[in-house]
Amino acid sequence: MDVVKLVIWDLDDTFWSGTLSEEEITPIQFNIDLVKELVERGIMNSISSKNNQYEAKKKLQELGVWDYFIFPRINWQPKGKSVNSIIELAQLRPQNVLFLDDNHLNLKEVKFYNDAVWVEDPNFIFKITDHDAFIGKEDKEHSRLHYYKILERKNQERTNYSDNKEFLQTSGIQLAFISEVLSGKGRIFELIQRTNQINYTKKRIAEHELDELLENTDYECKMVRVKDRFGEYGIVGFYALQLSTNRLEHFLFSCRAMNIGLEQFVYAHLNYPEIIRVGAVTAELTKEPKPDWIIVSEDWKQIIDEDNETKSIRLLLKGACDLNQMLHYLNYKNLNLQSEFNFVNVNNHPVPQAHSFILLQSGIVSDTTKSYLIDKLPFWDESIFSTSVFEQEYDVLVYSLLADYTMDLYSSKRTNALVPYESYSDFINETKEQFVSRCKRHGFVGMDGDFYDDFKSDFTFQGQISPEDLRNNLVSLRSQISKPIIFINGAEISSPKNNASEFGKAQDRHKILNKVLDDFCAEHDNAFLLDVRKFVNDEDINHSIRHYKRHVYELMAQELIRIVGEISKVVYKRDEFRFKFKKISKIVYENAKDIFLKFKRVLLAK
Repeated sequence: MDVVKLVIWDLDDTFWSGTLSEEEITPIQFNIDLVKELVERGIMNSISSKNNQYEAKKKLQELGVWDYFIFPRINWQPKGKSVNSIIELAQLRPQNVLFLDDNHLNLKEVKFYNDAVWVEDPNFIFKITDHDAFIGKEDKEHSRLHYYKILERKNQERTNYSDNKEFLQTSGIQLAFISEVLSGKGRIFELIQRTNQINYTKKRIAEHELDELLENTDYECKMVRVKDRFGEYGIVGFYALQLSTNRLEHFLFSCRAMNIGLEQFVYAHLNYPEIIRVGAVTAELTKEPKPDWIIVSEDWKQIIDEDNETKSIRLLLKGACDLNQMLHYLNYKNLNLQSEFNFVNVNNHPVPQAHSFILLQSGIVSDTTKSYLIDKLPFWDESIFSTSVFEQEYDVLVYSLLADYTMDLYSSKRTNALVPYESYSDFINETKEQFVSRCKRHGFVGMDGDFYDDFKSDFTFQGQISPEDLRNNLVSLRSQISKPIIFINGAEISSPKNNASEFGKAQDRHKILNKVLDDFCAEHDNAFLLDVRKFVNDEDINHSIRHYKRHVYELMAQELIRIVGEISKVVYKRDEFRFKFKKISKIVYENAKDIFLKFKRVLLAK
């Protein structure tokens, strides 16, 4: 199922209860809160409603939610055409749009005009919050809504011009090429993975492949930044031109920059290099000259971004991928953030990079053993042992141990290496048919009946890490890392939302391992605890004991910032003491030296 980027709401008996033109409506607070939450996930909202626009706008303003909608269509026109108009104005693909309406005829009409649009009645609304298609991307600053409001203003002003070219020529469009691509690597990776409509080569690559590309001197790689008199659009494009072949490896632009001729301008600016287009795009490239309504500006080409400021504290976050949700709340001027999270490999399987046994084995397992395991295990890849933890080019390590709390361990009969895989004995309790069915359902590549037999034959089940082994691993890490470590523990709750296989087990196990971690932090210097037990209650979890609702990650981030602040004070006081001690020592030394010389002269005089 495609991700949803836009939800189009009917109003009467969908967004609110009742019919606005016939009676006083009753607001539905859940829907109001949902619209705001979707915006904070970077998912937009619009309206297609048969109503009087003035009255509907007035009511939505009273509810404090009017400004959260883009391109509302409130009129008496057929909804099929109305919804298509909204999608076109938002410059999105229909398959990324959900339409909500209580009238089944309206739903059928919208599907008739565009079968790719996802339609649902109001009963579906309560499923949206936890649905995989609505995960979105954290956007507390409403930057995506801001860009769409710019697009909305442009569309309104465009109606004053009889010719679109005339409108563009008065828009003051400026472009800047950014060659400092390493500073914007995250944005480039997002564009490569997410853009479709103006992505000409559609080559999806992993982060390590992007690193290699950006550092390859045979490629000219640049980001494209755009603004006009309506506002700033940020980084909206990227290209990678192979110099030896004069061929574009990547050439892509965000839908924010659609319909202004940006792609043609950049292509002409590069003197029409070779490009192999893959799939459909919204604008074909030609050998025509640059559009004359765009100019290249050097005055503002630098990226105005906190990430480029010199920051005083460097954090390395290591753990499960859910910690990504903390990153937004940690983006403040005193933190320089790096992360090593579990990730999904090319076989569509989560890679347990954060398990303490993986971390410790990264430095002691031979390259031969690593290669053997990586080739044999489809749920690993070559970056499983890659880590910056032991290089210590950070000020504080933040380490979540949930992989240790959860995953089972298997010992390789050939190498004796320990392999984290699955949890709570799931794999060993499955028949081959159950295993194959589950892997097929999740889309895991290479995990068939042959793999099941091979893994059962070559690996011995050890169970989850023992409390003793966890403590030994923590001691080993502490001996190898001199920097402060902030550990993140596990929640101690029991909820029917837990997976069936771990129901009743996870809470007890978390209590046992939390005790190990409590004792370790109490006994070791520079070991601190971010205690999620302070924040997580039964109603705060999503799916399982290991995944929390968004507000919990905000509280965790605030607690992390507090702990980092305390660590900084200790370091500052310690350094200040050392400085003063050295200064006092120098004064004492100079005075003692002076006294000694005077005493020496007195002795010589005698």
